[in-house]
Amino acid sequence: MTYYTRKRCPLCDQGKEQVNLALSELRYNDVKMSEVDIDSDDALQEEYMIRVPVLVHDGNVVQEGIIDFAQVYDYLKTHVGKQ
Repeated sequence: MTYYTRKRCPLCDQGKEQVNLALSELRYNDVKMSEVDIDSDDALQEEYMIRVPVLVHDGNVVQEGIIDFAQVYDYLKTHVGKQ
């Protein structure tokens, strides 16, 4: 999973907590989430500027903007499973 974020972004920090909580609740310890700072790349900044945070799995946007625990939990349970 990829988590597009940026520095000094309270929504990004809150969203990361929600994703980590969902992973923890499901005990998906092997599922890794890599964080990408959109400000490190002009193309990423252009694509995600007003959308961050954005959680992506296998090329699909799971959620963006306000990351909701329940939606992330349901997605993970249905599409990721224990790896």
